[in-house]
Amino acid sequence: MIKDIINNKDYELFINKEYLQIKNYINIIDINSNKISILLKNKELIINGNSLLITALDSYELLIKGNIKGIEFNDK
Repeated sequence: MIKDIINNKDYELFINKEYLQIKNYINIIDINSNKISILLKNKELIINGNSLLITALDSYELLIKGNIKGIEFNDK
């Protein structure tokens, strides 16, 4: 399941110890320093952590840095 989510053709996630990169997102639903919610095609991506910050943003890609503690996917 996680492989299908990360390698989905509608969006891409790249995770390393420095940041989380999301490509082909649709919209930012909510953002604060402890939680960021992103709308993907048919899914909501919720990133939980501390000191979360979007450090790069354009119309199809964003970069999140901070102490990421968890990632959740919810069907939309």
